[in-house]
This record gives sequence, C-alpha cells and structure tokens, in this order.
Amino acid sequence: MAKNRQIELSTIIGKGCTIEGNLKIQGGIRIDGSVTGEIDAEGFVVIGNSGSVKANIKAKECLVSGTLDGDIIVTDTLELEKTSKVNGNISAKRLTVHNGAALTGHCNMKEESKTSEW
Repeated sequence: MAKNRQIELSTIIGKGCTIEGNLKIQGGIRIDGSVTGEIDAEGFVVIGNSGSVKANIKAKECLVSGTLDGDIIVTDTLELEKTSKVNGNISAKRLTVHNGAALTGHCNMKEESKTSEW
C-alpha cells in the first residue's frame, strides 16, 4: 500500500488497551492493543506492531504488522508486513507478503472476495 496514502481511521485501540467482544466500525480502525472477538469494518483495518488480535476480520483493506489469530476476508488489498504473524485463512482480491512475514493457513485470491461467510 502506498506509504503516503491518507487512511481514514474512526477508531484507535491503543497499546495496553484490551477489548473483548464484536466490533462493527463504519470507518477504519487501528489496533495497537489487544482485541478478542470479531471485527467488521467498512474501511481499513491496521494491526500495528504491538497489536494482538484473536478475531475473524471482515474489511475493505487490511495492513497487518502485529499478530492475528483468526480468518480474514478483505474485498480489496491485504498487506502482511515483515513483522506480522498470521494464523488463519485469508481471502483477498490482492495480497502483498513482505519478506519475514509468517502465515499459517490457506490463501484464496480472486477478483471478488467472498464476504458473506467466515
């Protein structure tokens, strides 16, 4: 994803913050803390270096730099940074995996990502 790109974030979960439950976000979310549950975002999901997520995620786009245990479905682009650790299945239109990223699970890439099921 473009480094200079503007991303609208309506929710930020800071380092040291723990959330348990299902999240439905109209815009985008950045997670630097811990989330357990499910995440459904209309926009962008960012899991920062210190972020730890145990949840299934549905979003338009996602950037993972931290840890994700769960399945992820994005309708556009998923990017796994070199510090990311993903344990789960992914479905995305486009996928970028940087050298050093860890992915355990199945990957499905197609023009239209399936968003109706986990």
